[in-house]
Amino acid sequence: MRKSFVACALAALVLLVSMGGLAWFYWGQRTIWPEFAPVASENSQDSLSPQVVAEYERDFGWRTGDRVTIDIFIKQQPGTEVDLNTLAIQGDFEVSGGPDIFTRDKKDGSRLIRLRLPVQAFNLKPNWQLNATMTYRVHGQVDEHLITLPAVVLYSSPTWDSQRKEIKEDSAKPVFGWDLLVNSAIILGGIVLLIGCVRVIRRAKSGVDEPPLPVILSPRQIARREFLKVWALIMAGHVTEENYKEIERILRRLYRLEARTMREINWELNNHPHRVHVVEILSLCDKVLYYRQILDPSEHERIWAAFNIILPDPAASRIRLVETTPRVKKKKD
Repeated sequence: MRKSFVACALAALVLLVSMGGLAWFYWGQRTIWPEFAPVASENSQDSLSPQVVAEYERDFGWRTGDRVTIDIFIKQQPGTEVDLNTLAIQGDFEVSGGPDIFTRDKKDGSRLIRLRLPVQAFNLKPNWQLNATMTYRVHGQVDEHLITLPAVVLYSSPTWDSQRKEIKEDSAKPVFGWDLLVNSAIILGGIVLLIGCVRVIRRAKSGVDEPPLPVILSPRQIARREFLKVWALIMAGHVTEENYKEIERILRRLYRLEARTMREINWELNNHPHRVHVVEILSLCDKVLYYRQILDPSEHERIWAAFNIILPDPAASRIRLVETTPRVKKKKD
């Protein structure tokens, strides 16, 4: 039970560390929605117009060719629909990648949209300007309405990089983050953690902390186990030739005498202490196999006694207890 508790605690720790690492990795990419201005009167056209806010890292100290990320936050009013496909930009910037769109629906029917737009400017100017427009449609109407996004003005700084005042080559290259590797590692770690938790839960329910160790039996132990199975059948009255043949097979396999005749067995086991007992068992079994005789109870007792001499029962061995006399301390006169 203690090992199951340790395994569960370890699994919980791994899960906590994984969640913490995931939160730390994506914490900088979280969406922080700005505060939108209050909506005008509901009867006016301005109440249906989406609210737009533009945010960026800073408005100064940029170099020509730097990759700038502009977050455009749009609050789509209830009863309207903003067409993101109609986004058109004007000015000094060029779109350098696909926009990242994230939406969140509110209970009042409005929708919050975050449009993350990567742009770059490659002309040498003291400042660059970005203007953008988009359209929206009111439900039940055919005409589209134009909205103008807040103008973005960014200033360059020639002293920002004293060694390079022109286009920075590295900044124009696409940026490939660690998202794919981190997400793959998190998915694989989650799968491994899930499998481990399932195994721990199953083991805890079964009440077994560890799987039992495999018991490796010696050839003599295997021979005794197989002999006892066959002997139980013979004692139950199944005195068939197959059972006696199995007894011979067990002994011949134990002493590697599979293809030996009785004369060869006597010769190979000449100085072996169990030669007489092996020959006795094989001879009695041959009476059934070759002479079609039925052994009487005394002959069965001879087989059983000879086998117990060859492979004695370990449980039958007695441990001699050595009695020790307690020491008595003599009192000093």
